[in-house]
Amino acid sequence: MDEGRVKAFRMLKPSCVELSQVALRYKVNKTTAKELLRCLERLHETLQLVSRFLDSKLADYVFFPLSHIFSESKKLPSRILELALACLRLLVVHGWQNNLSSEIGKQLLILFAFLAGGSATTANSKDVHEDVGTIAFECTTSLFRSSVTSFLSSIDAVSPENTPLLGHAVTVILDGISNGPASKVRLAAGTALEALVLNIQDREAVQNFFPGIVSCLTKVLASGMRSKTPYKVLEACIHNLDHIICKIFGIDDSLSSRPDHEKGSKDWAKATSGQVKIALSTIVPLRHHERQEVRDALFSFCTSILTRCRNSLMNCAAMMLETLVILASSTSPESSARGKGKLKQLLAADPDLVDLMKEALYDWIVALPRVIGSNDDTKQSRMLQQLSTVVHLLSAQDVDLKALNHLTASNLQSAVASMVYLSADRTISSLPDTSADVSQILQSTASSKSAPCFNPIVSDATNQKGVMTGVQILTQQLQDSSMSIALKQSVAGSLRTASGHEQIGCLWLMLQLSNHTLLSSQETDRWLNLASSGIDPMREEAYAFALEVLDRSAYDDTVDWRLQALSLETVALQARSQAKDFRPELVDALYPVLERMGSSNAALQQHAVTCLSIVSNACCYSSASELVIDNADYLVNAVAVKLNTFDISPQASQVMLMMVRLCGADLIPYLDDLIESIFAILACYHGYPRLVESLFEVLNAIVDEGGKTSPLPIEATKEPTLSRRQPYKPISITNLITRLQDIKAQASKPDSPTPSPP
Repeated sequence: MDEGRVKAFRMLKPSCVELSQVALRYKVNKTTAKELLRCLERLHETLQLVSRFLDSKLADYVFFPLSHIFSESKKLPSRILELALACLRLLVVHGWQNNLSSEIGKQLLILFAFLAGGSATTANSKDVHEDVGTIAFECTTSLFRSSVTSFLSSIDAVSPENTPLLGHAVTVILDGISNGPASKVRLAAGTALEALVLNIQDREAVQNFFPGIVSCLTKVLASGMRSKTPYKVLEACIHNLDHIICKIFGIDDSLSSRPDHEKGSKDWAKATSGQVKIALSTIVPLRHHERQEVRDALFSFCTSILTRCRNSLMNCAAMMLETLVILASSTSPESSARGKGKLKQLLAADPDLVDLMKEALYDWIVALPRVIGSNDDTKQSRMLQQLSTVVHLLSAQDVDLKALNHLTASNLQSAVASMVYLSADRTISSLPDTSADVSQILQSTASSKSAPCFNPIVSDATNQKGVMTGVQILTQQLQDSSMSIALKQSVAGSLRTASGHEQIGCLWLMLQLSNHTLLSSQETDRWLNLASSGIDPMREEAYAFALEVLDRSAYDDTVDWRLQALSLETVALQARSQAKDFRPELVDALYPVLERMGSSNAALQQHAVTCLSIVSNACCYSSASELVIDNADYLVNAVAVKLNTFDISPQASQVMLMMVRLCGADLIPYLDDLIESIFAILACYHGYPRLVESLFEVLNAIVDEGGKTSPLPIEATKEPTLSRRQPYKPISITNLITRLQDIKAQASKPDSPTPSPP
């Protein structure tokens, strides 16, 4: 090692001598800055080569020529100062290390603060060149990390004479964080503050600087959502805030064992906790920051507050817990999974946090209808995500939520009803020839590789799809929680008593709950090979209600088309749950579906087409046409009953038209009696134009579909001998006169006498 030191000294000596001579000549203007820069570059390269052999004595030797440069810092170019500071940083890290004397430490701290702040008395980082400011803060960081000087000693407290010196350094660092000319300067200043907080051991000294540091950091963080503050700066500020708060308030368990003169920290912490809560409330909006790095830093900060400062910052626990829930709800899937895992650990370790989370759940459930009723889609999505996360976490801890059953069911129904009310109503387009497009729609649906699915009914706006997804996820979480049974009972009980938007919302909720139950049971059966009964009382109740809605005319204006569409979804859900066993139900369900396929509402028509496709697949039919033909007797009988009773409502003819369009000529042999009934109605009600047009449309469709088939071949047979009628010949005038004379003569002849009796 001594040989290395000797070799290092021999390599450093020429550079140091040369630099000292050039620096002295530069003071009297006998050389140029370019020559001084060349000497510094040579010294810097040499220091990098011999850095592992440096010690405190070599560092003192090299520092002497560098001191000449720093004494002329006001006149030197920024590149020279930057390079000189880089040399000095190597001396601090590899030379002095932990052997730095108190006096040299003070001088270096004053020098670094002066070069970073631009003044010996005030802090003005804006006026400092960004490269010089960056390296000056990096030197300060190295000084705090590698030197155990008297003002950072773990043995001696910060002396009163050193407090102003350290205070000025903190002021310069905070100014660099707030007003640095570039992001790299602000990051370097943040790193310097972190090194100071982590290495200073005198808690009372930290308490003196605590208000100013927290005020500066929260000011920067509070402006993070409004200004374009670099996300790395925000991340560094959050970490610094974490370090200093935990250093001051993370002493819950050790206060009782501390000396009496240090137990005053507990009283000081109690008096300051209220101000800390106000400061923290200004930074929690960062939980919605666009950068994942900032959200992760905030998550770590909140976790530290709950684990290390649980007692001293008890007033902040609810706010920190809510922030953790929001962060675990709105982050990426990977971060969300990690966040939920950490929250589960916190809840398992501290039962008091479970009570705080239940209080948060109560507050959010109360606010749910109001938030959903607003026009802010972002707030709506966030609220739903938060509720889903809380329900999931509490369910994972087996927390009893029965006390919230009624409130949850009531407010969830109100929220969905508000969504129904606010959802943009589809434009009901009157199609000129709706029936002509049905077969094409069915063909496109059948040719699609993906399974048919319904378009959203409650909300069709693009910006509300996220809200609907949030409601669906929340419903699934409630379905898996202890509130499942109460929620089902409440929704089922309100289905028939509600009206308007509330009734639509209840049916939609029942669909979501039933669908999740069906998927869960199918997944269980697939993995465990169980034969479940498939009977869900709530699904059966929804299906019965759906049939009641569909039995009413599709042309009844008092029935909301969205309620009819949801009823069609219920029929499809019932078919999927029963599969082939649903075929007997087609007697009641198929006729209303075909009736809606002729609706002038394009959305309702599309829903009916999708429903028919799902039902045909579930019942193991190859196509919708095969389904209709297989059930043609039921359908024909239903139509015949209406026609034979002279029911002139349009739905009978509409259903018949849909049947013909779907099945083509294969259905015509079943229609003999119906055609006779159509002609009978035409004879009786020929004065009703719309009725006549609809019936002739049916007849025209029958003719068109029949004409699409190839005609039957005529077999060659012997021509039968038949008496032909003589063609009619017009009578002439002469023949007419002759015919009249014959008639007159015949009339003038006397009658033959009657023979007398014997």
